[in-house]
Amino acid sequence: MQLETGHLSGMNVEILVGAEDDLPQIEHAYVGSEFADLLEADLFNVLLVTNQDSSEVLRVCGETDVVAILYTNGQKPKGPEIKKAKEMGITIFTTMLNLKAVQLSLKKDMPEVSIKDAT
Repeated sequence: MQLETGHLSGMNVEILVGAEDDLPQIEHAYVGSEFADLLEADLFNVLLVTNQDSSEVLRVCGETDVVAILYTNGQKPKGPEIKKAKEMGITIFTTMLNLKAVQLSLKKDMPEVSIKDAT
């Protein structure tokens, strides 16, 4: 499904990397910070929802088909991670909501998206 700002409006997200008129196609959402399952999963066009803001997040994205990252709990990646995400073509969002609240919002607003709960 084509990700649109309307899908994210209930989560009050801020776009950190990317643009409103160029949001990615999403098939799956992976919610959590246990990345081993994501590395083993055969998922495509993934929205990664995480509360972890480390370089590990982008390393995992380089090994999987993550097209967007939604940081929760107000987390924001640092400058080097933002630069790397731009280079990788990954859209980055942030929200003040926690993982569970985002997961509930995704289920409600994007029922077509398959959600993998790794919390």
